[in-house]
Amino acid sequence: MNKNGLAISMISRYILQNWKMANRFVYDSDEPGRESRFYSASEEEMNSKSEIRKRLLGLRNSLSTGKITAGSGEIVARLMRIEAIRKASTLMVYLSFGSEVMTDDLIRWGWAAGKRIVVPLCRPEGRLLTPCRIDSFDDLETGHYGIREPKAERLLVVPPGEIDAVLVPAVAFDRRGYRVGYGGGYYDRFLPGCPQAAKIGAAFACQIVPEVPVDRYDVKVERIVTEEGIC
Repeated sequence: MNKNGLAISMISRYILQNWKMANRFVYDSDEPGRESRFYSASEEEMNSKSEIRKRLLGLRNSLSTGKITAGSGEIVARLMRIEAIRKASTLMVYLSFGSEVMTDDLIRWGWAAGKRIVVPLCRPEGRLLTPCRIDSFDDLETGHYGIREPKAERLLVVPPGEIDAVLVPAVAFDRRGYRVGYGGGYYDRFLPGCPQAAKIGAAFACQIVPEVPVDRYDVKVERIVTEEGIC
């Protein structure tokens, strides 16, 4: 079997192993006509999440490049001091995109510290997240939605049970640790599969809101790091 065939086979096995878990979740989506096959969140909840998503994305996207760069530097410095991240042998970090908190420096630090760095591979079909190891930014290519992802010919799938800490992105967090994501539900499907991992959110202070609506399958993070401190 060639490398591409092996990579596809590995992802297929991962998807099959996690299919039952994935199918438990409502589709939190803005796509017209997209409905859950299992239960329906109330229209009020979905509208509230959609409104928070729209408002906070607009607010974050209005940040200047200078503020994003400076704020990201503060956040990464704080992340590197968190014990759960310092002790993690295998650290999962999202690949920053657009106006998100920039994570490349955290990844570089992790490599320099001898950590195994894992990043998400998200597939719209099935809406599943596969954790994959990367050893260099050369292992990445531009994928769905213009977001960087591991190259298909270099996929190194890591079992979720081997991940020690996960850096979780979001559009908004509240101080309880609940989040509003981008609407795909990838992390809410993925995180229950690695209960041993520390779950840490990264966001700018403007992304912290008093409260977000909570659905029964939402998974919260244990702490949130912003440029102003740790929640």
